Amino acid sequence: MSGEEKLSRKMMIILVAGGIILLIGASIIAFMNSPKYYKPEFISKIEESTPEDIFVPDPEFEGTAFPIEINTASSDLLQLIPNIGPTTAELIIDYRNSKGTILDFDELLLVDGIGEKTVEILKEYCIIN
Repeated sequence: MSGEEKLSRKMMIILVAGGIILLIGASIIAFMNSPKYYKPEFISKIEESTPEDIFVPDPEFEGTAFPIEINTASSDLLQLIPNIGPTTAELIIDYRNSKGTILDFDELLLVDGIGEKTVEILKEYCIIN
């Protein structure tokens, strides 16, 4: 074998080895991107707060224990419940004064201005005795 043939043979070996390395690298990349290997990234959702979501109790009622009795609670006490403002508190008291004792939270759905969301909140923070 001449010097050129040896050089040519070494070049062929290098080219074949390089091709094999490229194929292995491409296979690894394809495997890493396959659905079976894919690891999803979890991104936490940042929820926006509205002023109604911010609950700052009156210091006068600090330490008030929940649940509160809906049939005897004052307007101020009802307003300690998240999302219950003066208007909703007065609607509850007006209903209570006109109809008597509230026997079931769902009764309040009959009051204009009180919906299912409000009733669900009241169920969390109030009791009926």
